[in-house]
Amino acid sequence: MRDWLPYTAAFGLALASAMGGYFIGFMIVMSGTSFGMAGFFVVTILLPLAVALAVFVISYSAFSDQWIGWTGGLMAAAFVFVIAFICFVLIVQDLLEEVPAAILLAVTIFVGGRFLLKRASLD
Repeated sequence: MRDWLPYTAAFGLALASAMGGYFIGFMIVMSGTSFGMAGFFVVTILLPLAVALAVFVISYSAFSDQWIGWTGGLMAAAFVFVIAFICFVLIVQDLLEEVPAAILLAVTIFVGGRFLLKRASLD
């Protein structure tokens, strides 16, 4: 249980920063400037997830006294962005509504990230 606490705390901070970034990005997109679908994806999904990933890496290393490393950070970034793209495609293709897709995104990143940390033998 001791190894779950730093992960959960860092994930909570990252999730809060992603939600804040999403709302700021959505306000930017709705400000009237012309954004296409790619611009919407970048401003409201990719940028908040990039900030959240940076918050997670910094806070996890602070909470657990372990640095994920550049390779681990790159693997985490690839994992997060692939999952985000898959969930975005599910929304755009009308296969999944926004709220279930957001829940699927958060749960997949939480469980998958924990699995990747275990595989990396950091915990």
